[in-house]
Amino acid sequence: MDDAPRSGPETAALPPASAEPAADRDIHRIGGASIENLRLKPQELTLDVPGISVLRCATPGEAARQMRVAFPKARRLHEASRTVGSSNEAMIRSAGFAIMPAPSRTLPNHFRIVHPDGAAGFSDANLARLAAVFVNSTEH
Repeated sequence: MDDAPRSGPETAALPPASAEPAADRDIHRIGGASIENLRLKPQELTLDVPGISVLRCATPGEAARQMRVAFPKARRLHEASRTVGSSNEAMIRSAGFAIMPAPSRTLPNHFRIVHPDGAAGFSDANLARLAAVFVNSTEH
């Protein structure tokens, strides 16, 4: 198996991967923090306050486990949960975004990353700044 770092368009936009991010990173994005994965999905555009889903918990592995338990039949989500992007509220705010609670019955620790300019704030330039404050970890 070749362990050499890969480069190219599919990896260039990803923050570095590690086994476990620093302990101060308690906000986790399933699927990692590539610009593509941070873009608003069509259903997120229809929310009263458009934003992307994240979980607040101690580790990225715990976030991945919670998603698999909450959505046991969601195969794509299970695959996406192998990579998790992690940050914290201060770093997210430093990138120009905010975080708001959006608890659900199955995920009381669910939050949403939002931008003061609403959906227009999720431009590629702003998402690049947001991606830069996340660290990806894999194999969850």
